[in-house]
Amino acid sequence: MEEIVEIVHAEIAILGGGPAGYVAAIRAAQLSDNGVVLIEKGQIGGTCLNRGCIPTKVLVESAKRCKALREMARFGLKSEYIGVDFPRIQKRKTMIVRRLVKGIDFLLKNANVRVLNGEGKFIDPYTLSVTTSNRTYRVSAKKVIIATGSQPFFVPIPGIDGVKVLTSKKLLELSHIPKSLIVIGGGAIGGEFACVFRCFEETDVTVVEMLPRLIPMEDPDLSKELEASFKRSGIKVHTSSRVTRISDTPVGKKRVIFIDAENKEYNIEADYVLVSIGRAPAIKGLNLDKAGIEHDRGIIVNKKMETNIPGVYAAGDVVQGVPSPMLAYTASHEGEVAVENALGHDTEMNYHAIPTTIFTNPEVASVGLSEEKAKEKYGEILVGKFPFQGNGRAIIAGQNRGFVKVILDAKTTEIIGVHIIGPSATELIAEGALAVGNRMKAEDLIKVEHSHPVFYETIKEAVLCALDRPIHT
Repeated sequence: MEEIVEIVHAEIAILGGGPAGYVAAIRAAQLSDNGVVLIEKGQIGGTCLNRGCIPTKVLVESAKRCKALREMARFGLKSEYIGVDFPRIQKRKTMIVRRLVKGIDFLLKNANVRVLNGEGKFIDPYTLSVTTSNRTYRVSAKKVIIATGSQPFFVPIPGIDGVKVLTSKKLLELSHIPKSLIVIGGGAIGGEFACVFRCFEETDVTVVEMLPRLIPMEDPDLSKELEASFKRSGIKVHTSSRVTRISDTPVGKKRVIFIDAENKEYNIEADYVLVSIGRAPAIKGLNLDKAGIEHDRGIIVNKKMETNIPGVYAAGDVVQGVPSPMLAYTASHEGEVAVENALGHDTEMNYHAIPTTIFTNPEVASVGLSEEKAKEKYGEILVGKFPFQGNGRAIIAGQNRGFVKVILDAKTTEIIGVHIIGPSATELIAEGALAVGNRMKAEDLIKVEHSHPVFYETIKEAVLCALDRPIHT
């Protein structure tokens, strides 16, 4: 029988220790001296740090350096490519994750946040039961923030729960590089893993996407360019294709059967299958109904991140739907907004200029409206596109494929969208986010001095192209 060893009283209790939860806890400690309790059943840092963003990017970085080593001769350098020490890469990944988890643990301890390592659920809107391995705490709080994140989303495909059918978490735990891999889902996660394993020992990679294009949430021009890049690198791409069955072969491989837009059936085999269809809010087991908290697929909140129950808030992936995207940095911002409102401040979440970053090869990043959405909202728009092949730094680096695309409101020349595919796109988008976020006009950006030769000159050049006054194209 579980033993209640302690009744904990807090000003604010936070359920979940991922990017939304731990940031909310630190911000709460800055605003209140009356006690902050953070409840996390797994590792502090959540999916992003332990099973997502960080470990994935460790592999991405190693893959980049693998590719660079193979291309040394292009730069007049003599080198010999010997191979990939994948167990060592995995060891480095584990070390980096542990280091960052310890860093967050230190920050929470330094902020006097009490961390309860257990599974929490509601008893009533302001009381939580927290079960650890051998005991139960009862947490009574004046305010509560739910930040339990998300979990992989699956569709009922026969065989999807079979051996060697992996989530991104399980793929990150492999001890070896697969000779072949089928990726179901051509979004950010699937695209990144496809690039990583294609680079490592040139794994045979096939991507199957149900929608008509890769990275379907991005501007179509980015999708088109990325698909072309995938095909150049040897990644096979099947869009508008629906998987109907996954099964085993007599020799221990996985067979994936899918149908394309013309109803043609394909039958392909690989060592492993990665399922990266998407993620869903993690609300199971929270007893939301018992607390009277309104939810559907996820928890429903207003712009202050407050639920239908006064004093109960939600932030991060657990929140339902657009405009709240499942992004770690957005989750952190939502966590701050939730805490500030919970502790007497008045602030709202603004989704106007949230950048997206995809660490494929080449990198993809965007902020603001796509060309299609911009036309719907503004009617008349101006579009400028500048290729990296016109940028000196990109040519020097041997990374001159891709482009920067900017979208302006034709009436005001306000910058309403920036879309990049090419070298350092995930870094370059910061200037686009500043421009869109601050509703800068074309002339505001043009008059800012841009260094030379650097990648980010392309953004200014794209704006000039939109105004029909190009310099270098």
